[in-house]
Amino acid sequence: MTKSLLLLSVAALLLPACQPGDKPADNTAQVNSKVVVDTGTEEKAIRGQVDRWLQLVKAKDAARIAELYTEDGAVMPPNAPISKGRAAIQQTWASMMSTPGFDLTIDPEQIVLSSSGDMALDRGTYQLTIAPSGKAQKDTGKYVVVWRKIGNEWKATADIFNSDVPPAAG
Repeated sequence: MTKSLLLLSVAALLLPACQPGDKPADNTAQVNSKVVVDTGTEEKAIRGQVDRWLQLVKAKDAARIAELYTEDGAVMPPNAPISKGRAAIQQTWASMMSTPGFDLTIDPEQIVLSSSGDMALDRGTYQLTIAPSGKAQKDTGKYVVVWRKIGNEWKATADIFNSDVPPAAG
């Protein structure tokens, strides 16, 4: 009887490790039923998406910027309502980039990957220049982007940013 209990205990412990659908992604290895994430590779891929984003900002291509987001993604600019979904995200970016003198740079300071390797947090700073009345106005601030891995590609699912500049007295 002790031998039967031991075999049942071992089987019960191993059963979760044998479940179908628990295969690791192509760039991971599975050790003791845990996915090991290659954080260096994944961080490099996210930084590549940020670089692509900046190229699209320079090109003022709101449609392609919107494609960097998940279908249900959201952008949350300051002093404006949330934009949910790619169509609204495209409209928000098009509106921002149509401001005369619009120039944006982004500096991702920290990228933290989830232990499962399918979500990441990107925290950094930005510098923005606009000239709506012909005179350049500069803004600096911070942002957070939550990335989600869809297939083999990282997509922004939540994007929020705000200014370091104090509000004007009024």
